[in-house]
Amino acid sequence: MRLLRATVFGLIAIFPGIIVALFTYLLLGGSTESYEWENWMYGPCYGIPAAFVVVAFFLGLREDSEV
Repeated sequence: MRLLRATVFGLIAIFPGIIVALFTYLLLGGSTESYEWENWMYGPCYGIPAAFVVVAFFLGLREDSEV
């Protein structure tokens, strides 16, 4: 049951991760007219959503202390 809960948490965490990544991308100047991909954009575009998913997955694996 813990693995299923962790997987569901990870899947649901994709959506807020993408929203936060989009805002970070725009704040860092990703909406300029330059079509050249920069190395520093890997963090906002891949790192933030991945961090949300990993953290949510590990929170889902945590044991319930009240049970």
